[in-house]
Amino acid sequence: MLVAVTGNMGAGKTTLAAMLENFGARRIDADVLAREVVEASEGLRRRLAGAFGEDLLDSEGRLDRRGLARRALADEEGRRRLEELVRPELEPRIWQALREAEAGGGIVLLDAPLVFEWGLQDRFDAVILIRTESGLATRRVTRERGLAPEEVRQRRAIQQDDIPGGSVDYEVSNDGDLQSLRSEALRVWEGLQQRQDGREA
Repeated sequence: MLVAVTGNMGAGKTTLAAMLENFGARRIDADVLAREVVEASEGLRRRLAGAFGEDLLDSEGRLDRRGLARRALADEEGRRRLEELVRPELEPRIWQALREAEAGGGIVLLDAPLVFEWGLQDRFDAVILIRTESGLATRRVTRERGLAPEEVRQRRAIQQDDIPGGSVDYEVSNDGDLQSLRSEALRVWEGLQQRQDGREA
């Protein structure tokens, strides 16, 4: 059973996915795969530097990923350009990882920020959307990642918050503490297990 966990920056997507993993799901982290894809492809690193600044590559060809994010995610045009370069190599790697995990049975999660932006939602058996009040999300990211509040707001603005009706199977609010989120994660997990039991019956 394939499940997508998505949400805007600072919503707590990865924290929720990790909780579900602790309950027994297999988790595929799209951000980790993106790093692996970029690190494995010198050609991709050079194309990214060509698009966003040659100074993003050091003398050994390593990419300044934080600097890339600052430039590429500053506006919608940059995000689209980044997607055009990365998606052709990243998306096949994501589906390969999901197929390999799914072969082991059980519930497989994709922890990914751009499920709706990439139009992938219909390829999953269930979609979980986590939301957090904008100001709270900005404060969390500022504290945890050291980004400036304006930078966080810019990145959040180019992710899709207006999700089409009927596209989400489980919506989680993460405006409280970790214990509240864990209660929500348990609710979702029980629902996913019931769905899986129904599919296997």
